[in-house]
Amino acid sequence: MPAPPLQTSRPASARLRTNPESLRVFICDDDMDFATELASALTASGFEARTLAHGRTPKEIFELFAPDIVLQDIFMPPPDGYEMINHIAQNIRHKYVSLALISGADHAQLETAQHFCAARGIVPVAILQKPVRLSDILNVCMTHPRRRTAGLAECPQPNA
Repeated sequence: MPAPPLQTSRPASARLRTNPESLRVFICDDDMDFATELASALTASGFEARTLAHGRTPKEIFELFAPDIVLQDIFMPPPDGYEMINHIAQNIRHKYVSLALISGADHAQLETAQHFCAARGIVPVAILQKPVRLSDILNVCMTHPRRRTAGLAECPQPNA
């Protein structure tokens, strides 16, 4: 597994948001090639995307970036996907964050992750097994409720 990103000297108060009008997507995945390619595609599609390459821990990026959507891998170095799900569930101000599970885990492991989410009051908007098609991920992001209420293009709900 790749090493966690190095810490930078930016102050803790530095916000990672750059465009408050764009839907923000946090790709919480330790496969940096996958995450970087996905972030580029999402950015080209009008989203603001962040990955673990942004020099902070996953929890710090989540808090500072304030994503609308989290594309969460399950198995990665600590904090793993389960710890991130707990972090999201523990704070009421995150209740409008959409969570999509994206992992190379087998069906049984993904089902366990889905039950883990349900026990914390989170219903994933999608559960996708790698390898995953970019169109499936874009569909998840395009169907985010804030995007629909902003009058932007509507897409059918993804199959989970």
